[in-house]
Amino acid sequence: LRARRGGMKLLDIKGVADKLRVSVRTVERLKARGELPPHRLVLGCHRWPEDEIEAFIRALPRFDAVEVAR
Repeated sequence: LRARRGGMKLLDIKGVADKLRVSVRTVERLKARGELPPHRLVLGCHRWPEDEIEAFIRALPRFDAVEVAR
C-alpha cells in the first residue's frame, strides 16, 4: 500500500517487501537489525518513504557477474 503524507509517498511493510523482492518476514528482520532506513509511525503502522527505500536499493551491492567455484 502507498499513502501520501505531505506529498511524500509512504510504503507499508508489504510495499517495502515488494520493492525489495523479499518476504514481509525478511523486511521485519531487516527492520529489527536496523538495516533499513528509519520508518515512521502513521496511525500506529510502520511506513517508509518510497524515495528512501529506492535509495536503499540503489546502495545495495551489485553482483552482476558471480563465478561459481567448482
